[in-house]
Amino acid sequence: MQEEIFGPLLPIITVNDLSEAIHFINAREKPLALYVFSSDKTVFFLLPVSGGVTVNDVLMHYTVDTLPFGGVGKPTNKT
Repeated sequence: MQEEIFGPLLPIITVNDLSEAIHFINAREKPLALYVFSSDKTVFFLLPVSGGVTVNDVLMHYTVDTLPFGGVGKPTNKT
């Protein structure tokens, strides 16, 4: 998972808790898409910034062709 994946693959990364998931995501470039599976309804408000977010689903970006598709750009280091 060093490059973007465009194909019929969905990497699944399991974590022990939400803070571990957020740390994993924030340690990398902003994701193009973020697919979250959780029964906790408040998790949505704590998610990092990404190009698109789908909660408890994986096909929404594919099946609804009017949804935007794109990232949020690389993070900048402004000092």
